[in-house]
Amino acid sequence: MCAAFATSVIAAGPTGTAADYGSNAPHAAAQRSIELQPDTRHINVTRGETVTIARAGQRFTWHVQTFSNKTVFALSDIAPKEMAVGGIAVYVAANPLYAGS
Repeated sequence: MCAAFATSVIAAGPTGTAADYGSNAPHAAAQRSIELQPDTRHINVTRGETVTIARAGQRFTWHVQTFSNKTVFALSDIAPKEMAVGGIAVYVAANPLYAGS
């Protein structure tokens, strides 16, 4: 039964929601913090990384887990609605731990 469930999860495609880019995580799980400045237009993360993103006293922590063909998305797709992050792109690098040799 577990194998059947795992197969169905892997076969699942994009949902059009924030889940396509990963999931919320506890702040303590963050590997690093990114402080957004007024002139920030993009941030760089790695697939599988957990980051805290902060701006003007607000913050959230996200575990980045995108589909392998998704290398850029809008930060506003995952940020809390009350956090002003419009116009900021998230660039996702492949995780070198999973690169083929």
